[in-house]
Amino acid sequence: MIASELPPQFLCQRYVLNDTQLSETFDLLDMDRDGQLSRAEIAALLRTINVEPTRIELDFIFEEMDTNKTGKINKEEFVRYMRSPPVHRTTLRELEKQFKQFDQDGDGEITYEEMNKILRECGGLKDEKASREMFKATDRNGDGRISFIEFVTMMQE
Repeated sequence: MIASELPPQFLCQRYVLNDTQLSETFDLLDMDRDGQLSRAEIAALLRTINVEPTRIELDFIFEEMDTNKTGKINKEEFVRYMRSPPVHRTTLRELEKQFKQFDQDGDGEITYEEMNKILRECGGLKDEKASREMFKATDRNGDGRISFIEFVTMMQE
């Protein structure tokens, strides 16, 4: 039976680990035993499932998990993050897909015109002033273009 033929309840089933199991998982991932997960350790984890992480993906993971902004993920941060229900998280792939919908010319950035077109066509937002304010709030560095990182930040808010 292929995945598309499985009943929905099987496709959405997830394994939930308790705090002890999450702590043990952290210990397995902490290869140098320093009590923290580095980018290299997270990248190694992703490679075990045949995912070669990009810098942007690692930035996203650390933005989400490294709440004290040390550049490493400690056990408490790992357990707290992994304990939260995954159904409320948007995956990086989903964000990339949404970003590409806005970035219609595929140049890796969203212009005001691209964003405004999507908001008008899909969101029904016809208020030019509201569109400009939304764009300005998202364009954190004020360069007139929304990068993927700026887009992710906006989506998190």
